[in-house]
Formats: sequence, structure tokens, C-alpha cells
Amino acid sequence: MAFREREVGPADVFKRVLLAGVNPFRVFADVARRPDTVGAFACMLLLAFAHFLNNSMVMAKVVVYTGRGEKVAPPIVSVEGATCKVIAVNATSYRRLGPIGEEQYAALNMLALGYALTTWVAWAMGLWVAFKLAGGLPSPVVVMSGYVLSSKVYENLTKAILLAALLRGVNRIEVYVEPLQSFRRVGELLNLASSAFVAVEGLQTAVSAHAAFFAVWSAVVATAAVNRGGFASLPRSIAGGFVAYILASLIQSVAYAALMLAL
Repeated sequence: MAFREREVGPADVFKRVLLAGVNPFRVFADVARRPDTVGAFACMLLLAFAHFLNNSMVMAKVVVYTGRGEKVAPPIVSVEGATCKVIAVNATSYRRLGPIGEEQYAALNMLALGYALTTWVAWAMGLWVAFKLAGGLPSPVVVMSGYVLSSKVYENLTKAILLAALLRGVNRIEVYVEPLQSFRRVGELLNLASSAFVAVEGLQTAVSAHAAFFAVWSAVVATAAVNRGGFASLPRSIAGGFVAYILASLIQSVAYAALMLAL
């Protein structure tokens, strides 16, 4: 008598999305047996939301000033009380434009969606190569790579919490840029505002430690995807997971840099 695998219901999808980034070996074993695209797509949407929230923790504090003069590279960062100043242009006078508006938040939305999509594609390519190298019987890479994004959701959400906690003492991040064109480019504003991290005690160290932890954890999640999804031995899975992580990170970083320049 043949037994059919139980269909993937909404409760199963919810558990997979929630636990893929926490207990990847168990979840990917289940996904390999019963693939579903709904959960993978949900992880991508959640990643877009988490990335937007992460960036909003910084951009909500930004106040833009413009002035004409020579560009300052790298920007000068200083602290005056509860205000961080990031000066990217050396001008004799500046005009206050105010906090970022709807146009910049719309661009942040596009940036978050682009980040989630490019990360999904990058991991699909990385896992495809890893499956080929590790051998075995690979599961659908689009589904497996979608669930890999669960760990990236946790990474962005925890970073947002970290930023909210450590930026409590900062009321404003004043960014001084060239007129109009720089103000419209949210990618440039985000990069400049993030340079204020060095002026906030403990923030740069905390962000670096956070990034290092999730770099290691992403490699573990990738190993689980190759091991359970590719039905490969653990030694081959570790090598394949490392290759998948390196390749996905390179592709995603190049794509995200292009998005930052475009937006």
C-alpha cells in the first residue's frame, strides 16, 4: 500500500516560514519531501518588510540640509548633544529641506522589494551551484532558496531592534548634501546617514558583531539546505553550503549596490 505525503496546509506554511531560519535542518527536510512555493514567496515578502523597517530606523531620524560647495569624501561626522551631523559638502551656508518625504519613503519601499528579490535570485543561483557540487538529488532550488530567506528576515528584524535601542539617544541625523539631486537619491542619503554609526558609542561594534553572527548562521542555513534539500552527505553539504553562501553574497552585494545607485 502506497502512502501519500500530507498536503502542505496554511499552518504548515506558517511554521516553515517561522522556523526555517531557526531550525533549518528540520524544516528543510520537510520542504524537500513536500515543496511549496507559497512559503517561499511569503519569506520574500517578509524580507522586504523587514529590510524596509531596518532602513526606516535610520531614515526616520534624517534631516536634510543642502549647500553648494566642494564634496567632502569621506564625509565629516560629528556629534552635538543629541544630534549627529554628517557633512558631505563644504559650503558657506546651508538650506534646511527637512525630514525625508513621501518620495524618499516610496524609494525605500522599492529598495526593500529589490533587495528581497535579488537576495532570492542570488540564493537560488548559489544553491543550484552547491547542489551540483555536492551531488545527491537536489530539491527545487527556487523553493529551497525562498525558505533560506527566513534567516535574512531574522537578521533584518534583529538589526532594526538593535538600531532602535542604540539610536534612542539620537534625536536627529543631519545630513548636509548638494542641492536637489542628492536629496532625491535615497540610496546616497541612506549611506551618508549610516556613516553616523561611528559617532554613536557602541553602535558600530554592535552592528559589526551582529553582521558577523548572521554571516556564520547564513552559512549554517545554506549547509542545511544542501544537506536536507540536496540529500548530500554532511561533509559535502558543509562545502556546498559555504560555496552557496559566498556566491549568493557576492551576487546579492553587486545587485544591491546597483539598486542603491539607481535609487
